[in-house]
Amino acid sequence: MGAFLRTLLSAALTALALPFYLRWAGDQAEAQIDKMQRAVHFTPGAEAPVPAEVAAGALGLCVGHFVVARALRLGWPAAFCSLLLGVAIGLFVFIYQMLGEEEL
Repeated sequence: MGAFLRTLLSAALTALALPFYLRWAGDQAEAQIDKMQRAVHFTPGAEAPVPAEVAAGALGLCVGHFVVARALRLGWPAAFCSLLLGVAIGLFVFIYQMLGEEEL
């Protein structure tokens, strides 16, 4: 398999995972905002706006991408390019899905 196909495969895997992660992270952030709004009446409000699980998920997504890239024998520049391509495609898919839901 050529380097170009391996790069595209690595980008495609990230592009497939990113919309699911973004939807989950959005739900987690909304839950955290609700929790902060409930807590504001009873505590000084020391809650973090982004839950630790969301940050850990983002780190896991990036590390997972580079593990897959290394398994596909991609070099660091190709792995980084496939990450950027995968994120761009994944964001496009996520935004497209969000716009489709608004029309319903």
